[in-house]
Amino acid sequence: MSVFEQLAANKGTVSSALGKALAREVLRDSRSDILLECIDLASCDAASPASRNIRAGAAKVVEIVAEERPGLVAPHLKTLLPALSVAEPQTRWMIIRVMGFCAHLNAPVAREAVAYAERYLSDKKGLVLASSADLFLGDLGAISKEDARSVFPILEKSLASPLANEADWLLEALVKAVPNLDRDERKKALAFAERWRSAPRKATQERAKRLLGLQ
Repeated sequence: MSVFEQLAANKGTVSSALGKALAREVLRDSRSDILLECIDLASCDAASPASRNIRAGAAKVVEIVAEERPGLVAPHLKTLLPALSVAEPQTRWMIIRVMGFCAHLNAPVAREAVAYAERYLSDKKGLVLASSADLFLGDLGAISKEDARSVFPILEKSLASPLANEADWLLEALVKAVPNLDRDERKKALAFAERWRSAPRKATQERAKRLLGLQ
């Protein structure tokens, strides 16, 4: 059964399990054919709601591989850009994370994803999509001072009114980008960390303290 047929036959959490299994084949058995097919399928029939499970399942494979071995995916970021415009948020949040995982290896194409991340954060249509955009911007901002200068104004808007629990991921993003921020930007990042130093959630407190430790 082809990858397309396997993904088409699965839905929901089963699709996620299948994605993990296919990713293991890519990573363990060097099945680049599976990876390349999934890269193409992440935006297949982009206008068709009926294909959303195929796209999301393929995106899951690509995300897992990109996190563990970004060098396998980085040359193909251009092919993945259309997946940032599909209807279902699951595919979009996985592919924007892929852009972040691979940004240091293919910055020119990753920079093309900034406009998508900005749109996701402006729309604020769910924590996972927003937080994935935050983390992507942090990954890109970690590359250079120029990239940090580009992404910080977008992150700054989210600092003013984060979604519930988004602060965790904004803090993570700032930890990545803060070494490349200028003095004024760093001051704003540290002020955000101070706001969350005594947050109700211990995980948030720890992230805030980690950021404050970089001053």
